[in-house]
Amino acid sequence: MALGQPATPNQRHATPVRRALAMLIVSTAITLPQATRADDPDNCLLCHQYRALSRLDPQTGRAHIYFVDPDYSTHMKGPHARLACTDCHAREEVTTIPHKPVTPVNCATQCHLAGPAGTEQPFSHAPVADMLEGSIHTRDVLSKLTFVRGPLLNDGQSNCLYCHDEPIFRDPTIAVPAFADLSERMLDRCDVCHSQQLPTDINYFMRHVTSRLQPARSTLELAQVCAVCHSDPQVLADHSLPQSVASFVRSFHGKAALLGDETTASCLSCHVSAGENVHLMLGKRDERSSVHHSKIADSCRSTQCHPGADPTIADMAVHLDLPAAQGTLEFAIAATFIVLTILTFGPSALLVLLDLLQIVIGRTAHGDPRLIKLVKRIEAHPVGAQQLVRFKVRHRVQHWILTVLFVLLVVTGFPLKFADRDWAAWLIGLFGGLGAARVTHHWAGIALVVGFLMHMLDVFFVLRKRAQELMTNGHPAPWVTAFTGLPMWISMDDAKKSLQLFAHLLFLRKDRPSFGRFSPAEKFEYLGVFWGTMLLGITGVILWAEQISSHFFGGRIFNIATIAHTYEAFLAVIHVGILHIYNVILAPKVFPLSRATITGETPLPKLVEEHTDLIHEVASELGIAHPETGEHPEEGHHAV
Repeated sequence: MALGQPATPNQRHATPVRRALAMLIVSTAITLPQATRADDPDNCLLCHQYRALSRLDPQTGRAHIYFVDPDYSTHMKGPHARLACTDCHAREEVTTIPHKPVTPVNCATQCHLAGPAGTEQPFSHAPVADMLEGSIHTRDVLSKLTFVRGPLLNDGQSNCLYCHDEPIFRDPTIAVPAFADLSERMLDRCDVCHSQQLPTDINYFMRHVTSRLQPARSTLELAQVCAVCHSDPQVLADHSLPQSVASFVRSFHGKAALLGDETTASCLSCHVSAGENVHLMLGKRDERSSVHHSKIADSCRSTQCHPGADPTIADMAVHLDLPAAQGTLEFAIAATFIVLTILTFGPSALLVLLDLLQIVIGRTAHGDPRLIKLVKRIEAHPVGAQQLVRFKVRHRVQHWILTVLFVLLVVTGFPLKFADRDWAAWLIGLFGGLGAARVTHHWAGIALVVGFLMHMLDVFFVLRKRAQELMTNGHPAPWVTAFTGLPMWISMDDAKKSLQLFAHLLFLRKDRPSFGRFSPAEKFEYLGVFWGTMLLGITGVILWAEQISSHFFGGRIFNIATIAHTYEAFLAVIHVGILHIYNVILAPKVFPLSRATITGETPLPKLVEEHTDLIHEVASELGIAHPETGEHPEEGHHAV
């Protein structure tokens, strides 16, 4: 509308609307700060609620962040949530906005807190300073710390900040799971007296009380706090300290913490005596310390850890660092397993690679036509096809049970080996947490041992039958003779043929050696399963029943059992996961899955090429002549 012209009816009608809108904006601008001051009496959050509020210090080159999360006070996230900013910061320093940097807060200053009844009570953190002076973390020690990446605190800042930041209440349902199941009406009776402040008082009360029932930080967070100093190379060098945090993370307790277990022992569980304040932590040379050599056994055998265990359980190294343990029995055992893994996996892997090379260059045998005809004659016999079956029904059933248990043991056990990987935490989460995964692992291990014993019983009956078959002068053959005659026994002839096979694959021999019912590689795998199951079963029982086994073997056995269990499991996984899967699934002759695992039958090309001795053996037993010569094959050992 031009100046001096009369308003139109529409413009006159719009004027009250504009005035009302302007009044609404003004009233909102006036009342909004008041609403903010209801939760923030000093109105500090008017500026400090913005995440980008910061300043670059030109002297240090560091950015100072001044953001304060409003949810901390509005949702009662921590013990300081009820305090106003000026309860700790000097009010006279923040009267002018924007204000200059304020004096660092002295945490030992006495303040007055209003209790539930409204009365003010004096409170101070000053006793903490006195406790620290009697601990290993004295003010003198903390003030002289130097870090490899430079000072962590600015001049004037409290040493408390090395361990403490703004404390936040943890989820109360961790300490009291029943809180998660309670309905909203559980607080109805509280409403009688707290109707005006119910959302604030009750929320704060629940978090405050439950914070006393659980550690302020999780086991992993506590380790991270200790790592600020105890993983810094400069601090370790200045004070001649070991890599305690790193070795803790490699222990069972540390790995359990990485996988989210809230019940496993933390640094404070061992280094602070029961009932003592954490600020009274003492060095291991102090006779009053819970980790002094005269008291560490009692700390391990407490009701929260390993009650009933033998005092020698203290010999179990929580901070075992194998790379730095040269000259010890533990180091020798670990080194032995590494060498064993190389010596067993190396030749087997080379065999697979050389076999693949034969396929790539087209050097594959298509089978002797005469042997193929002989197999056809055998299969035409009423029991011939059954005689060529290399794996009986009971063996196939045992194999698939072993497969299921092996997979279950791997997916519940190996996440602990690689606890720092994201996939490990995800896998443990599928089982509902580490506790459930461990229970599953234990029972799968029991099933594996039971299956192993049943297989040994089966071997016993086969052995007795073989002794009867090898009867001499009316007397059964000696058990040793019967045992060495079992199909899975590795003989000197197997060693000779293994060398011949390598010579053939390396183009040093034209003909591929033939084998009987089982090849040396299959016998070697069977022996590995036999040895591995026995070792894993024994060490697993020792580790599971630590309270009992400590009385028989002492605490150091747990170091040995842990190393043996871990390295043997790793050896089993690489053999099964790489070699066995190739031989049974990925090898071109059996892809996509060897029929022997389902029906016990061997594909004809593989049978003719690799198990010629078996073909002649069965033909001899059935009296079937060779198709070309008409001669009967020489008699061989009876198949089992």
